[in-house]
Amino acid sequence: MVKITKSIFFPPKDKALARKISITSPAAFRRSIKELKKDGISLKEKRALTLARTRSVIQLKRKNLSMKERKQFKIISQMNIPKVSKK
Repeated sequence: MVKITKSIFFPPKDKALARKISITSPAAFRRSIKELKKDGISLKEKRALTLARTRSVIQLKRKNLSMKERKQFKIISQMNIPKVSKK
């Protein structure tokens, strides 16, 4: 019997929200948080930001990352995500 594990790398359910959130660089992730904070953070947006941060933590486990990429993912994984402010 083969154990089936669920991946966290799946297509986005909300494509508009996915376009707003980026983990290509720490500055892009900060910009994403700032853009979402303008109207207030909903629970859905907080979950998406948490998933993005978790994906950066998982990326750190890859062996073939450059030092620059490793540093960027480490910074992103340590960033704070704002609290839910919109209901």
